[in-house]
Amino acid sequence: MKKIIFFLLLLSCFAARSQPNQINIVNFTVKNTLPATVDSWNGTPGALVLTVQKGPQARDLKPFMVLQIRSGGSIICGNNNSTAKQIDPFDVRTFTTSELLSYLTGCRELKEGTYTLCVQFFNAERKEISREVCKEFRVESLVTNYSSPQNIAPAVKKQFTEKEISAPVTFRWTPIVPKPKEPVTYRLKVWQLMQGQNASTAMRANEPVVTKDVDNLTQTTISNLYTGPCRPPYLCDFIWTVQALNREGKPMGNNNGTSEPTAFAVTQYIIQLDSIKVTCTNTPGVYAFSYTITNPNPGPATLNLFTVTSSAPAGASIGTFAPPINTVINAGNQLTITGTINAPPNLSNICIGAEIRDVGNTFWKASKDTCVKVDACRCDACDEKNFVLNTPKPSLINYINNNLSYNQNITVTTTPSKTIKSITAELVYFELVPENNLCIPCNKDAATYGHFTNGSNSLQWNGPQTVLNINITTPQLVPCCSALFRWCIRYKIEFTDCTSCSKLVCYEKKKEGCEKLPADNNPKDSK
Repeated sequence: MKKIIFFLLLLSCFAARSQPNQINIVNFTVKNTLPATVDSWNGTPGALVLTVQKGPQARDLKPFMVLQIRSGGSIICGNNNSTAKQIDPFDVRTFTTSELLSYLTGCRELKEGTYTLCVQFFNAERKEISREVCKEFRVESLVTNYSSPQNIAPAVKKQFTEKEISAPVTFRWTPIVPKPKEPVTYRLKVWQLMQGQNASTAMRANEPVVTKDVDNLTQTTISNLYTGPCRPPYLCDFIWTVQALNREGKPMGNNNGTSEPTAFAVTQYIIQLDSIKVTCTNTPGVYAFSYTITNPNPGPATLNLFTVTSSAPAGASIGTFAPPINTVINAGNQLTITGTINAPPNLSNICIGAEIRDVGNTFWKASKDTCVKVDACRCDACDEKNFVLNTPKPSLINYINNNLSYNQNITVTTTPSKTIKSITAELVYFELVPENNLCIPCNKDAATYGHFTNGSNSLQWNGPQTVLNINITTPQLVPCCSALFRWCIRYKIEFTDCTSCSKLVCYEKKKEGCEKLPADNNPKDSK
């Protein structure tokens, strides 16, 4: 009898050790709706969370976790008893989405539908040591990336005549791609620009003059878009877009389902600018210009206002102007405009434009500015014949007391003459080639030589000075050593008319050793 009782107790203990309560699944959270791509769950906040705890009677375990996605009782993907990875012992452990995804082997894309995600732990003998917990979730259909509509008509920068714009205007665009299964509403919007606005500003600040929804069609007709001559502050410039929306009114496609804006305009009186030419003059900051304008309008027009701007630098203004303002240009005729522009010297671009009004003065329209590149005015003073730097001969360069000293003459001859405002000399290169390395003391300091005697590499003279005294420090040489000095200086001359010239001059001077000097100049033997 005792043997039977002992056997039953032993069997009870063994059974207790294999019961599925050695690991307790404290929390298993699966988000209700998850993307179809399983790998993307890692980027979905709160997609998966699993917290487990070792049972109080369980010994140290190295359990195996089986994690599977199922549908209708069938295993879709995940691991199993034979492929499960062993986990290090723990008391309490929380598994993140990233960790749990490593157990979902073979899981790629899921079709739309309802699934369950089940988790359970096993021991090394592949016997259950936890209960199985399953959570239901749903996969929604993949979101289709639609291309936004593209505007077709009116085309970019289309110019309507008053007669054309007064009639119904047809707007056309491309459908979104690929073709969706559900109906699409295309919302057309048209904005009118005001003075000082560009397209972006008008779309952001103004109310649309047209808003129209069209179901499953890629064109519509708008009447009464133009109600008469555009008077300030309104311009005859318009911008339009179309947006694709689903049945809930949500955008479909990239760029918020909206096409790129397209501009068009109503042609009132305009002038065409032709043959624009801007040239330098002998007076600094004054440019000569000439161009022709054409009146393509059906009736005569009056030259009303002339404006000049420059892009770099700003601040150009009209000097002279001919013919006078209010000159009438008959229909189809041309008029040549000449004059001068006052602007900072050496500007890079000039934009010129004009405005005209009709003879009844009922309205006016500014032409679009036309910009031309202005070649930098050539500085004649910089020509070789007008800007001369006579490099002094080596014999005129003195080497005394570890200094190179000489005079540099500068000659400037121009017509009309230019006055020198300042001269700057920049010592850009210095080289010493000694007879041998023993000719320079070991304690030489490069910071103490190869500079102007003022301690810097720059000298400046003000006023119309043309003879420059140059002094350059050199290292102290061992007596009787020969050496070769080379150096280069960039001279920059600024004239009072704000033009400037620069030239680089290189020099060379050789210091002879004692054996090449006259006997009287040889140092006495110290012995």
